[in-house]
Amino acid sequence: MSTGTKEQDQKELFGMIFLLAHRWQYIGDQELKGSGVTTKQWFLLVTLHALFSNPPNLNELSLAMGSSRQNVKQLALNLEKRGFLEIYQDGDDKRVQRFKLSAKNQKFWDERAEKDERFLSSLFGDLPSPEIATTRSTVSSLLDFTDKMLK
Repeated sequence: MSTGTKEQDQKELFGMIFLLAHRWQYIGDQELKGSGVTTKQWFLLVTLHALFSNPPNLNELSLAMGSSRQNVKQLALNLEKRGFLEIYQDGDDKRVQRFKLSAKNQKFWDERAEKDERFLSSLFGDLPSPEIATTRSTVSSLLDFTDKMLK
């Protein structure tokens, strides 16, 4: 249901997505409180797990996360201190650092799996599957447009 002109709807949608991201980050941080992981760190771990079959370098990981190298490096260093990932030098080029998940990381998420599944479901409330699928498709298209803008 449209609230006005296309331009008004675009402005409102931009604000709503921005607000949703911030609220979900806050809610996620509350959910993870006491675990030693923030929502941003969680995103780094999920990115490593879901998008890379081989340990990426800092550039690859930063691009995948849509964040600066400095921010990703800081997140990774904190996760390394807590034992969730390993940062090591590339065997062929000592200037390149690679990032890989640790055994502790897998154990941590395995132990939280049920709780995390309930939490994720709670973020979507009673939205029916077709609405979730449509939203997923729309957000995917928006991410594609954004990727084109960044190139």
